[in-house]
Amino acid sequence: MFDRNELLNDGKLKNVRFVKSDNDPLQGDGRNAAGYSSSDQSAQPAQPGQSTGDPHAIGNAHFRTMPERGRMVSRSADFPEVTFSHMTLPATVMDWKREGSTAKMATMIFLLHGHVEISTADNKILKRRPGVFLIPPETGDVVFKTSAPTNELIGVSLSSRLFATILPDYKTYSMMGQNSKLDVVSLQPLLAFVVSACNLNNSQSQMVDTLETVANDVARSLLIACFGQGMSVMPLIERVRKYVAENYTDSALSVTKTAEHENVSVRTVQLALQEADTNFTALVRRARTEAALELRKSQPSLTLVEIGDRCGFGSVSSLRRALKLHEEMEDCSEE
Repeated sequence: MFDRNELLNDGKLKNVRFVKSDNDPLQGDGRNAAGYSSSDQSAQPAQPGQSTGDPHAIGNAHFRTMPERGRMVSRSADFPEVTFSHMTLPATVMDWKREGSTAKMATMIFLLHGHVEISTADNKILKRRPGVFLIPPETGDVVFKTSAPTNELIGVSLSSRLFATILPDYKTYSMMGQNSKLDVVSLQPLLAFVVSACNLNNSQSQMVDTLETVANDVARSLLIACFGQGMSVMPLIERVRKYVAENYTDSALSVTKTAEHENVSVRTVQLALQEADTNFTALVRRARTEAALELRKSQPSLTLVEIGDRCGFGSVSSLRRALKLHEEMEDCSEE
């Protein structure tokens, strides 16, 4: 499907600390103090004569069948809301138990080499040609059947929160393009990053924030490219305005909180605001002021203290300053 040589070219990222952990091949739970980890895992075949009722397993992956000399190798990179996996395995049948936090994740599977069939009892899996699968959140146990002597897969898992912010109505969007063929060339740089991240073994952690942001952006781009057909992606500045409009009553509303909700860095939000010739303080003040003016008009019996509390102002003085500034701007616009 994809150019394997290009995908496996060295893409060295320096100064990132990864540690060993016993993780599920597709969704690891072991994270270090920095909030992410990388791990190596391998599975040897069951002994001849071993019954399918006693499969060999790694984490939540249970092998029904595997060639006598077959071997599965998996490396993963785990971040707070995204997990990358890079796997090679022989012809085998594997059950993936979707339990606990794993069941809430959305997982994309990309076939790099070989042949794989992926199915669930509830038939919720979405597919794109050639060789891309989406296992949505709250999907039941998954069965993998690989049939080539050597099969190579990439897994990209996202938290349910992150998935919902990217594809809030994935069922509608994905059906629009599920039968069309993907432009796999455009995906290769993104998948190359996933492979590189899974193979990091550096001993320092000076790039944690940067790497996490890039990992989230790569997962977002892959999800939209493969299953977001027909979706109008709202620009970041509009998403920030929408978030502020919905949360201006929160007295603790901040640019940091907004950036976390949008899963981007604070600097990215600030740049988007700068390009729109505004700043976060002005955006929040305007939303609260407009709400306060509407309350004064609709409920004239309310005191300034009550209006300030309802609109997210920290004090009556800050409400008064905002109203005064609004009046001054109105006077300027009339002149």
